Amino acid sequence: MKNLLKLTLVVLLVLACKESKETKIIEGLMNEVTGKNEDINAKYNVLMKDLATKTLLTNEQLVEAFPKKLGRLSLDSDEGRITSSNTVKGSFGNGTIRLEILDAAGANAMGAIIPLKMLEINNITSENNNTIRYSKKERSGILTFGTDRDTSVGADYEAELRFLYDNRFYVTLEGKEMDVDALWNHFGVENLKTFKDFNK
Repeated sequence: MKNLLKLTLVVLLVLACKESKETKIIEGLMNEVTGKNEDINAKYNVLMKDLATKTLLTNEQLVEAFPKKLGRLSLDSDEGRITSSNTVKGSFGNGTIRLEILDAAGANAMGAIIPLKMLEINNITSENNNTIRYSKKERSGILTFGTDRDTSVGADYEAELRFLYDNRFYVTLEGKEMDVDALWNHFGVENLKTFKDFNK
């Protein structure tokens, strides 16, 4: 009964907001209420099953694969540092760019797949009076999820990109004083090649 009530409310809102920006948001809500995300659900279910069969990289392999440079920006320490849950991270160019990579194999699959699935389902494009903007864009054949923040927001990093590299590695990339397009250009996906080599 509650679902029927929610569905009725959503349908009424869709009819009231016909041909407006709100319509896209309402349609997304309706899809969530009625479960019409079959394609996205199927895609991520297959990915989770595949990742569950893989063996996590060792800490040594994660550190070895972590890039030492991103373009002209050098890693701020000798090597990436390991944090919890088979994650390696580091900063480049005196903190200009921060890179974090989670090996989403085995038990870590859900920790990477659920956030990515939610980002893909999300239809909101901005918030906080358009001072925070969200985007979905394919870059170099990789679906990326971007967040641009105005400096007035007060975040440590104005640009953030999240994506799954080589159907395994959950990457979070953050940049200061740049937007997501500039961040992607500084990054250079070829810097992750060693991760791909380990993904057997």
